[in-house]
Amino acid sequence: GTLTTYDDRGEHGDAVYVQRRFCGECGSPIYSALAEPAGIIAVKAGTLDDRTGVAPTVEAWCEHKQPWVQLPGMTTSLDRE
Repeated sequence: GTLTTYDDRGEHGDAVYVQRRFCGECGSPIYSALAEPAGIIAVKAGTLDDRTGVAPTVEAWCEHKQPWVQLPGMTTSLDRE
């Protein structure tokens, strides 16, 4: 279906911090685009037919990460999304 956008303003309701794009017919999430840092797009893995060539380079919600979790190869770590 046609993609629909939800502008997520987060807990404080100020500026849009992420645009969530989803199927306007079934509601399936497709991707999210962060406002800051600009240019980071999270493609939902379930939308890909073949995920074998995709390696994550960004980790989000690190403020909730357990101290024993180590994810090698991350180029960006975000406290939140």
